[in-house]
Amino acid sequence: MNKAKYIISLIIAILCLDCAKAQDISLFARTDSTYSCVDLKESELRTFKGGRMALIPFFRKLDDVINRHRGTINIWHVGGSHVQAGTFSHRISRNFALHVNGNRGSRTLMFPYKLVGTNGPQDYSVSGTGTWSRTRNIEQSPDHEMGMSGITATTSSPNASVSFTLSSSDGIDWTTRRIWVLGKASSSSVRPYVMIDSTAVEDPEGNNDNGYFFELPRGCSSFTVKFHGLGSGNRFELRGVIALNAEPGVAYWASGVNGAATTSWLKCSLLEKDLHIAKPDMVIFGIGINDAHTKNFNRDRFKSNYQQLIDRIKSVNPDCQFIFITNNDNRLNRSPNPNTRAAEKVFIELALDNNGSVWDLYKVMGGLGSSAKWVRSGLMQSDHVHFTSAGYRLIGDLLYNAIIGQYLKWKE
Repeated sequence: MNKAKYIISLIIAILCLDCAKAQDISLFARTDSTYSCVDLKESELRTFKGGRMALIPFFRKLDDVINRHRGTINIWHVGGSHVQAGTFSHRISRNFALHVNGNRGSRTLMFPYKLVGTNGPQDYSVSGTGTWSRTRNIEQSPDHEMGMSGITATTSSPNASVSFTLSSSDGIDWTTRRIWVLGKASSSSVRPYVMIDSTAVEDPEGNNDNGYFFELPRGCSSFTVKFHGLGSGNRFELRGVIALNAEPGVAYWASGVNGAATTSWLKCSLLEKDLHIAKPDMVIFGIGINDAHTKNFNRDRFKSNYQQLIDRIKSVNPDCQFIFITNNDNRLNRSPNPNTRAAEKVFIELALDNNGSVWDLYKVMGGLGSSAKWVRSGLMQSDHVHFTSAGYRLIGDLLYNAIIGQYLKWKE
């Protein structure tokens, strides 16, 4: 190679390297680093030797999405009230949509919380008709079966319907082309159908256990689910509605039930059936604060319950990766909860046993008693358990960046 060609090749290599670095930086979400109560050096994803090796196939798929716009990755975030409220999980979903998917996203699993008298995410809107009752996995003896949403809405009203509006003010295209209605009909004469404006989409594929799949004739940002055959003793048990686009990217699924513990999710007998639709490549666990918010916390029982849940997920996808979010610092009987540290050790053990990773929110906050500083900073509510909207957005950004940071380490 002559000198001129060498110089040109060197310039091209430097430019390519600069472009790669610029792309790497663009993958991160911008976070507010002005809060002195946040220990940013603890916000990296904590991995162990087996977990680092197990993450390689996941990062290869993520690399395909980012650099070749090919393939789909499904991440399921499951927990309690931190997830049901939606701000935490939506922040992560939004970051993947903005920084990885090219301003496109899938709403994935949605539920009509409003129709059954409880709070839900604010990033999509729900309305409906008819009378609905609810069954949640926190109940001692649930009346109806539940799946990956952890909650079931039941109706027998002949005029029952549920309408979803997917758009929001974040500039992301949430258009859907594929819809699953997760639910169980009491009779073969009962079946759901989808309305897009004045167009009825009938004849779904599926059965009473796995849900009803609709391929839409065109993309839409709002739709209504209605039902044939209700009334006269016939009912429909709705476990949620899934809305997906047909584009490559990361699809972020979220399931939360206020007050849910490990035992709550073990009550979901249809969990595996619903997970076969979601096919999670990664599960982010945010379960544990309700287990440990008691004077009688049993760490061995807590670990055993968690392992049962992990084994059920592995039966759907043996190669699924796991991230364990430790319990945030909180108060029990007006004092810092000592069980939070004990639970943190269990999460590390579970990660070691299952080749998983840990995102240590407990240490990000500053450890025992740190919730007081977060309350004073406006990041946590006065109950010292739940975060404010600003707090949920912050920890959503930090967790997302922790995943991206680990991916970039793998690339290096």
